[in-house]
Amino acid sequence: MVDNGQFRPAVVILEPDLFFSVRLEDVVRAAGGEPVTIDEADQFVAAVARTFPVLALLDLKSPGDWEAAVRQCKMKPHTRLVPIFAFGSHVDVETLKRARIAGADHAWARSRMMEELVGVVDRHIHPPVRHLEGCDGLPSRAAVAGLLAFNEGQYFEQHEYLELAWNEESRAVRDVYQGILQVGVAFLQMERGNRRGALKMFRRGLPKLRGVADVCQGIKVGAFRAASEQIHRELSDQGPGEPVLSSRTSFPRVEFDNHYGAATPDDLGIVLPGEGEED
Repeated sequence: MVDNGQFRPAVVILEPDLFFSVRLEDVVRAAGGEPVTIDEADQFVAAVARTFPVLALLDLKSPGDWEAAVRQCKMKPHTRLVPIFAFGSHVDVETLKRARIAGADHAWARSRMMEELVGVVDRHIHPPVRHLEGCDGLPSRAAVAGLLAFNEGQYFEQHEYLELAWNEESRAVRDVYQGILQVGVAFLQMERGNRRGALKMFRRGLPKLRGVADVCQGIKVGAFRAASEQIHRELSDQGPGEPVLSSRTSFPRVEFDNHYGAATPDDLGIVLPGEGEED
């Protein structure tokens, strides 16, 4: 099992100045993050895609086509939500404008970046909790069936139950069901040796769990999210030609309060769509 306490959210730093990059890295580490530093714009897209960071910092004096790199990040489904803070000379208004047009979420003067750096890094590494409507209630029977199937390593079956729970739930808490569902499908793809498919599903599911309260409907979302993010990072670090190493013993369980007292999904009597229909 992954040690949840050791996971540190990544922050990508594009900074060619060695002295300045050390200052940025120190701030990230002090906030509990893991700096991923690169010095050329050509490396930016790959670094953001690989590490799935909570934040990206981009020095506009970096060599290479940083405009194209920002545009690519904002076009890809799994990286477009990563906040990009670009910074440059306060007198070079045109470059700051180009950064905003390319898609940077913010383009600040270097002096302002340094003034607000600690706060920016801290609130992205420790984002405010998203209070989802429905989190204070109990999970549905279908959701519990899905969680039980998940913990039995039945990653296809958990998809069926949690999709039903997601369809039946109209409140925002449905994001939790879908996020767990998609991470479970990522584990299924890992078991099948499908690295690309697993990464795709991780990058769909994990954003839905970020910022959610550590415990929602009695589900320990925080611990599950941290363990799953660590597996995603380890998988991302593997080369495309390397075999996908997976074992159910290394996949996290979803810890939750089982208010129904069910031991297996079948105990809940859930009828999935298509079941019980005559041929």
